[in-house]
Amino acid sequence: MKTEKIIAIVAVGLMLSFFAGCGSTVDMTMNLAPQSETVYKVVKTSVKDYEFIQPGLNKELKKKTLNTAEITFAQNVTGIEENGNAAVDITIKAIKVVSSDPKGTTIDFDSTRAEDGSKPLSEFVGRSYKIEISKSGVVTAKDISAVQNVLKGGLEKRIAARLFKKEEIQKRHQVMALMSAKQGSYAKGDSWSVLAASPPGMLKSKSYEKVYTVEQLNQQGDNKIAVINMKALPSSKRAPNVSSGQSGMGFLANMFDEQDDYTGRMEINLTTGQIQKYYETLEAQWVAIEQAGTQKNDKGPDQLTMGLTSSYSIETVN
Repeated sequence: MKTEKIIAIVAVGLMLSFFAGCGSTVDMTMNLAPQSETVYKVVKTSVKDYEFIQPGLNKELKKKTLNTAEITFAQNVTGIEENGNAAVDITIKAIKVVSSDPKGTTIDFDSTRAEDGSKPLSEFVGRSYKIEISKSGVVTAKDISAVQNVLKGGLEKRIAARLFKKEEIQKRHQVMALMSAKQGSYAKGDSWSVLAASPPGMLKSKSYEKVYTVEQLNQQGDNKIAVINMKALPSSKRAPNVSSGQSGMGFLANMFDEQDDYTGRMEINLTTGQIQKYYETLEAQWVAIEQAGTQKNDKGPDQLTMGLTSSYSIETVN
């Protein structure tokens, strides 16, 4: 009987120890250190859709605009500054840019295609610039001269200026999910939030409260892996970067019924600071339907539907 009690006590102790491990806490910080090269692929995409249906005239008009930029780069941490920031060299390995509107494709460039090897944007492949990354994922551009004023003119120069301006470089490498996390330890289920402005392309500017929640904390050998989900909802509070006046369609935007879904997810190795996968996507739709009192036919009301998909993603490339 005593033996059975001892076994039961040991079993309970092991169970408590197991579940205590599951409730561990971590600091939501990037512990970057000089190490072997890490290759990432960043994709930024904006898609606008337009559909106008006129049943009375038996007409339907659809339009679509697409802009996507994909940059693959090698990241090398060269040292740690006195302020704790990681000094990082970024070397561009590949670029892909696609842009189209209702009139057709304006540019379709892929540096990995042999036929694109002599095109102007291929000049950026192999070039490097320097940034600093803080433990909270904030990025400061330090020396970006090698990617400035490379091209002389034309559409490619305008695209390059947009891709490699200081603010865009910092946004490309920053870790939005960690920037608003306060100092201290987080456990599974804990969350933090930040006010953020809507991305470009909305019918009118608005603020969102992004809530980041720790979904999982996993131990893989010596590495602590965090899985973080993001859900954003419209906020009546004004985010710092929201314009004071209405943009886009201005007051006309109030004629539309709006639905949106703003989500994100990140898998990050907090021990090494390596991002495994991370995305944030906003999908918005606006619908305006002709009122019954103004309808001039019996085939149904006119309906205008517009949509926006704005996304950012980064992942490790094996």
